[in-house]
Amino acid sequence: MSKRNNYEGIVDLREIKEIRTGKNSRDFERWSSLSDYARFEDDRCFVVLYGQEFRLKTLSVCAISKQDCDRWVDGLRYLIKDTLNSPYPLQLERWIWKEFYNMTPERPTITLKVVKAFLPTVNCQIAKSRLKEVFSEVNNRSVGELSFDEFATLCHFLSYDGTIYHTFFQIFSSDGMIISLADFQAFLAQQGDSSAYQESDMVTATFMRNFVRDPRRCNVADQDYDEGFFTAKEFMSYLFSHHNELFDPVHKMVNQDMTQPLSHYWIASSHNTYLTGDQLKSLSSVEAYARCLLQGCRCLELDCWDGPDGIPIIYHGLTITTKISFLDVVKTIKEHAFMTSPYPVILSIEDHCSLVQQNKMAAIFEEVFGNMLLKAPLVEQQTDFSMLPSPHDLQMKILIKHKKLPEKSTDANSSTTERPEDISDSDILSSEKNGILYLEDKAKGEWVSHFFVLSDAKMYYTKFNAKESEAEEEEFDEDDSTTTTYQPIPEGVPEYELHFGEVWFHGRLEGGRIRSEELLKQYGPSLGDGAFLVRNSDNFVGDFSLSFWRQGKVYHLRIRRPTRSGSDGKPMKMYQLESDVYFDSLYSLVIHYKTNPLKSPSFSIVFDQPIPQPSTHEGKNWYHPTKTQAEAVELLRAIPKDGAFLVRPSDKDSGTYSISFRAEGEIKHCRIKQEGRLFIIGTAQFESLDDLAKYYETSPLYGQVRLRMPVTDNTVYQEEENPKEKDESIAAEQPSYIVTEALMGPMG
Repeated sequence: MSKRNNYEGIVDLREIKEIRTGKNSRDFERWSSLSDYARFEDDRCFVVLYGQEFRLKTLSVCAISKQDCDRWVDGLRYLIKDTLNSPYPLQLERWIWKEFYNMTPERPTITLKVVKAFLPTVNCQIAKSRLKEVFSEVNNRSVGELSFDEFATLCHFLSYDGTIYHTFFQIFSSDGMIISLADFQAFLAQQGDSSAYQESDMVTATFMRNFVRDPRRCNVADQDYDEGFFTAKEFMSYLFSHHNELFDPVHKMVNQDMTQPLSHYWIASSHNTYLTGDQLKSLSSVEAYARCLLQGCRCLELDCWDGPDGIPIIYHGLTITTKISFLDVVKTIKEHAFMTSPYPVILSIEDHCSLVQQNKMAAIFEEVFGNMLLKAPLVEQQTDFSMLPSPHDLQMKILIKHKKLPEKSTDANSSTTERPEDISDSDILSSEKNGILYLEDKAKGEWVSHFFVLSDAKMYYTKFNAKESEAEEEEFDEDDSTTTTYQPIPEGVPEYELHFGEVWFHGRLEGGRIRSEELLKQYGPSLGDGAFLVRNSDNFVGDFSLSFWRQGKVYHLRIRRPTRSGSDGKPMKMYQLESDVYFDSLYSLVIHYKTNPLKSPSFSIVFDQPIPQPSTHEGKNWYHPTKTQAEAVELLRAIPKDGAFLVRPSDKDSGTYSISFRAEGEIKHCRIKQEGRLFIIGTAQFESLDDLAKYYETSPLYGQVRLRMPVTDNTVYQEEENPKEKDESIAAEQPSYIVTEALMGPMG
């Protein structure tokens, strides 16, 4: 893993929620149109479902043979179980390893500057003088850079607070040095913990040995090691680990009386189970049912409507949410119903189907669920139906909750869903009308399509792009990536500073004082008094200037850098805005005056809203502020050359951007996130989109592809006038997102 570009993606074992055999994924569905799809036999395929969000990502795999597939599935399931059940110290060590190589994918060491940037991402605030001191202590080779072992030592050093141990817990150590087996048992008894580790010496000793799992204790007496013991640091690790969680693990297992009637219990239920987002235009997904069942839901909703070919569909009726197959949902429910609990699953049917398709629903229920489906009383000859069966009696059963048809109903179009007399405005079924309306975007001078629902009292609407296809909505969104983004400070910026990524910091603002006044006059009236920015001083090298807006005027203040003695007695540069008030960082100074007023003889003011960064990318020929993904694809299809590119606002998330480009004969998209004033693509960070584009003109963005040709309507026109190189082979090809974890830049 020394070269990050050697792979395109990573799946963290801790994020894998399920390994599913067969071809049950959207990826395989898309491939079904390929001519050689038939050679991907079911017994050679499996799907990895992973992620931290409710809507999981998928990795669809086809092995060389059935035996290889079985080995992969068994091996992954073992590794997942081992990873999740591994002792806390081992999990911590793996996490440190992952963070270390995220920071330095191409080098075996990291610098003090990188460490300083990393610590705030894990909520560790430490004075720069103290960090430098600790860094020197663990840097055994004295070369100014830390190896992994040295970085791990530094992390353990910073996370261990000996004061807590000595103040509260050393009293449990019989010799003042370690927590022995007897000491640990006494501690558990004194805390009133569950008897899980007090049943016998062997059980407790085994737990202690497995928790530490350290073969390096060869210098400790064998008897002590066989019994098990904790050092002070190991004991503190135990206290903060999941093994010592406040929640009593006894309650992770059902310990209540489950023999009472079903109506005596609260039931974990899911409303609109099929939706993965809002109720007007989001995706419906079969996977949502699997996810809810795996999270413990015992009651699911199926919103059923007449579908094509006589098979019902499920979606949020009278909206533009996507539709999924009723049959696929029922199969998924059967597969996952009792993975986490043996107690009954209730299917709440909101039925809008005709009688013909209701009959089809019933047939599908019987065919798929078989003996799982409860169709008759559990006890033959039962006459008293005043009491429902108990959850215990209904284990491994699926119950259908459904209204009955009116007696003697023969209408083929009958639906069992009645419209209640008293219904809330937000209920879409009560809408008087729904459809597409166009609202004027006055800023852009455009009419934008919206989906609307009109009720008796209100109209609800949401932006709707009719050009987006279902396939595009299902594409991978790299914003779900769990790779941590760091903000190392580049050359030319003093070490230890946290201000570099803040919106209010404008660095060496082109135009200096004059430009800052222009920005404050532009944004100040709307942002109000206290709107501000900080920039490098024009006249005083090393100092900064703070400019702010108050009552229609722009004010400028100099932030001085006097030298004073630090806590260690050594001289250090400070930050000063007013007399006798000093800060060890520019970040700390600004944060202080955002909550404490800066006072002058004539007024006082608190710095409030930051002045936005100048948009240097606007006006560039590669930037298309109004293009959607579909429109970007159309432009790129006309330019069959690797390196053709454009940048546009993201269709899905406001405040983010996407770069669409050609690489290896395909059209790809990559999300550009904005954090503070920095633009981030993968782990690479830039002060502007202009800097990003310039960097990837000379450095590879994907594989060996660099950004070579900005795509505009004019270049497309010229290409169409000279079509000899035009590539039609990808006309029907779906563009794909790339995994941004593989991208590196000058600040990474």
